[in-house]
Amino acid sequence: MKALSFRVRKFRNIVDSGSIVVDPAVTCLVGKNEAGKSGMLEALYLFNPAYPDDAFDIQEHYPRWLTVQDRRKGDLNEVMPVSVVFKLEADDLAAVAETFGDKALTGAEVTIDRKYGGGTVWTLAWSEKAAIQNLIGFMPETIQKAAAKAATLAALREAIDAAAALEGTDQDDIQSAKAALTDAGLDTSGVWQAIVNIVRPRLPKFFRFTGYSTLPGRIDFKEIAQAAASGGPGSSSLQTARALLQLAGTDLKQLGEDDYELRKAELEAVQIDLTNQVFEYWRQNPHLEVLIDVDKENIQQQNGTKAVARFLDIRLRDKRTGYSNNFSQRSSGFQWFFSFLAAFSEFEGKQEPTIVLLDEPALTLHGKAQADFLRFINQRLATASPVLYTTHSPFMVEADQLSRVRIIEDHGPPLGATCTTDVLNAEADSLFPLQAALGYDIAQNLFVGPHNLVVEGTSDLIYLTTLSGLCASAGKTTLDARWRILPAGGATNIPTFVSLIGPHLDVTVLTDSDAKGMQRVMNMVERKLLSGHRLILASQAAETEHADIEDLLSDGDYVKLYNKTFGKSVKVADLPKGTRIVKRLEALDGTFDHGRVAETLLRTHLEFSLTDNSLEHFAKLFEIINATLAQEHSTIRQAANTRKPAVA
Repeated sequence: MKALSFRVRKFRNIVDSGSIVVDPAVTCLVGKNEAGKSGMLEALYLFNPAYPDDAFDIQEHYPRWLTVQDRRKGDLNEVMPVSVVFKLEADDLAAVAETFGDKALTGAEVTIDRKYGGGTVWTLAWSEKAAIQNLIGFMPETIQKAAAKAATLAALREAIDAAAALEGTDQDDIQSAKAALTDAGLDTSGVWQAIVNIVRPRLPKFFRFTGYSTLPGRIDFKEIAQAAASGGPGSSSLQTARALLQLAGTDLKQLGEDDYELRKAELEAVQIDLTNQVFEYWRQNPHLEVLIDVDKENIQQQNGTKAVARFLDIRLRDKRTGYSNNFSQRSSGFQWFFSFLAAFSEFEGKQEPTIVLLDEPALTLHGKAQADFLRFINQRLATASPVLYTTHSPFMVEADQLSRVRIIEDHGPPLGATCTTDVLNAEADSLFPLQAALGYDIAQNLFVGPHNLVVEGTSDLIYLTTLSGLCASAGKTTLDARWRILPAGGATNIPTFVSLIGPHLDVTVLTDSDAKGMQRVMNMVERKLLSGHRLILASQAAETEHADIEDLLSDGDYVKLYNKTFGKSVKVADLPKGTRIVKRLEALDGTFDHGRVAETLLRTHLEFSLTDNSLEHFAKLFEIINATLAQEHSTIRQAANTRKPAVA
């Protein structure tokens, strides 16, 4: 059976969550703290918990502000806090068809509501007539004739009883017909209940991992043995330790062998296997290895005698330095990941269908380690069972899998917590993890790749792209299409921006000749964060020593754009003397928003007839910028040509 959706009602701070669609592989419930994410996951877990001792509790789970008024209306045990819609898969349908034929079920979906009192309500599409007619087909011929028109179980029973009362009827046929009803589970229930009885054992169990118990670094053999018969995965540190042994495919008897060689061989096999499993997904320090050892101590008994106690010691060794220390002294993030892997092993490999629920997993992990854990979810957990997890960390949101995200928000009484996929109506705080994840992903995709041209701001981007198009129309040099233009938000941000991109990537910087923070930009060259030929000043393409990118336009072209932007009628002849057009306009008419002039060019450039002088300046700038690209590739080709040929 495959879960399609679920709905939570009247549970903790939830009045009605709305339908929550379950992704076939991974579903991510996102929301801020106290939004109701954990409540929705807990209600789903209690629908069919892996450990039957866990159940709904009215006192603990029913919304307090509704308890009194709802109790007046009826029995709270009859309230249904969770409903799950499943799709019956081929093997489920085959199990029903084996008894009642393939037409007994007229639909593949089944909705199951769980009551606070523990009972369930099933809704499925079925045909009693088809099921009865299928059963009749396997009965003796005399019964088939007598019950040919039976469309209900009651009618079939009446037909069998009537045939039994007829003189000359073979009583063996009667017993055979009744046995067929018994075999189909219809001796004490109806057809609908019998179908439910077939499907019910096929319901998936829900495994919920919340506060995973961290493995202790030193474990008493005796205490592990005592814990072996109780609790579930991660319910205590000792249970997690027992699960660790199961993960490694060993037990206390094997690890506690008196023979040194046998014990040592088993310990080495265990630690090699654990190291391989853990570090397949833990990438933060791949130089660690797991060490497992068994220690003995003489313990003084109350009666004065001494007894030998055995302990399992878990240590981690850094292969680079040879230094090792106890597992309990490692980072909390690594302890959590290792402990989770152990706890998970008790669930992994079970034959019964399961759905894994993770409440705020990996919070103590570094952002990159959370990405490793997401890979663990996708590659190991979700391949075996569907996974639902809650988070408010942007690193636990997959930007390329936003269809898996469900947004949880708490609106307070009377509405309570709800679930939505409508980002337009979601609160900013709820959207933050998605925005951060998407922003991080965009940044990574922007920065990974060659040919990055870093400029001061969006105005520079507009001038470069717009003038490149106009130069193309005029048959002049254009900006190479391979350049990826990245606005840094100001010259002072350029050094930080380039550092974030990474000096190993292909970066050229374009800036104004007298930009604020120019010294920091020049320091990049001195510190070899940027090749000298890849720092380009706007003045290199202008007719003056100090120039901004706006100065590459002729004075007349820029004044024309300025007038159109601000509704002015300034003339070039009115401007004070100087070399920089923006400064001259500000001296005449006051400060203005330079970006708005660039936007005017973007919107109306087809209406303007720019002078050839402006186009020539930008064509020259494009030649200079493109040359850095050519020099970089030339350097690479030259390096390749100087390599020694391989010897066959």
